[in-house]
Amino acid sequence: MSESNLLENVVEIQRKLSTLIGVSGHENDVSAFIFNELKQHADNVWMDKMGNVLGIKKGTDPDGLRIMIDAHMDEVGLLISYIEKNGFLRFVPLGGIDKRLYPGSDIKIQTKSGKTISGIIGMNPPHITDPKLRDISPDHANLFIDIGAKDEEEVKNLGIIVGNRAVLDGRFEYNPDIGGGFMRGRAFDDRTGCNVALQVSKLINDMEPIPNTILYSFTVCEEVGGRGVPAATDGLNPDIGIALENTIAADVPGVPLNKQITQLEHGPAFSVADRRTLYHEKLLEIFKMRAEELGYSWQYKQPAFGGTNAGLWHTMHKGIPSGCISVPSRYIHSPIAMIKISDILATINTLLAILTKPIEI
Repeated sequence: MSESNLLENVVEIQRKLSTLIGVSGHENDVSAFIFNELKQHADNVWMDKMGNVLGIKKGTDPDGLRIMIDAHMDEVGLLISYIEKNGFLRFVPLGGIDKRLYPGSDIKIQTKSGKTISGIIGMNPPHITDPKLRDISPDHANLFIDIGAKDEEEVKNLGIIVGNRAVLDGRFEYNPDIGGGFMRGRAFDDRTGCNVALQVSKLINDMEPIPNTILYSFTVCEEVGGRGVPAATDGLNPDIGIALENTIAADVPGVPLNKQITQLEHGPAFSVADRRTLYHEKLLEIFKMRAEELGYSWQYKQPAFGGTNAGLWHTMHKGIPSGCISVPSRYIHSPIAMIKISDILATINTLLAILTKPIEI
């Protein structure tokens, strides 16, 4: 695939993935899309009982490694927890959302039938709020969603019930002309990782067969504790695991270099450690070597921040050597995140080289 064709496909898949709603525990639309994409590039694709989308691309060497690449399908969002008699909705967060983002946010609620209803997160007007509380970000318990309904009956007639998911909505944008090219949109954590995995699956399918068997894992419920990946791992039985993530880029005004975690336009980010695990040193060396062979910049994701599905692998199957490769992103877990085109392309090509060349650990 030419670089221009790859870029075009990357943007189109990111656009589609970013506009689908897939809050933890209700990833149906995302999993259906990924299933249909992956089945074009893998030998066998299925969905397990948890809702994970799994696939296998068989290698030529029966004794070759089984390498699992994992990206989670779910995004942070809201769970409708109560319907007021006057038609307002209460909610609780699913996953980590900064409460400063809540007031005034545009909301999309997804009903059981898949229909979406728009709303806004409201709060008491400042004019009648205690002056001491005006500068304090309100907790979700003191907020509500307003969809314009007159009462509880109208809400239910729209198909909204307790348990429906909602997202803080934001539009997708691709701009090739500013800063070397960027994409902005909702749910980039971790639809960007899903995009990387899908692109690699297509590239591997289009090339000469490789010795190692590649295991594709698109998992549910990562944002609420990594609940999907144990089932996916049991179903695929890998020798090595590589988590694909969209991670925090804090290269913005007011943040010193030692706290920036990652930066845009510095290439893929490789994890040394995070709050869940210490990553395999030899895998990390291979990641760096492959990036440098291709002439790409790379960066460490600063340790101790965040966690990934890989945090569970070292406790499974007598220990699975694992690594994590991330695309840096500004403003993750907000309505609109931003990534640079150069970083996602470098991540795709680096991962492809990692999977198709020998791995000795």
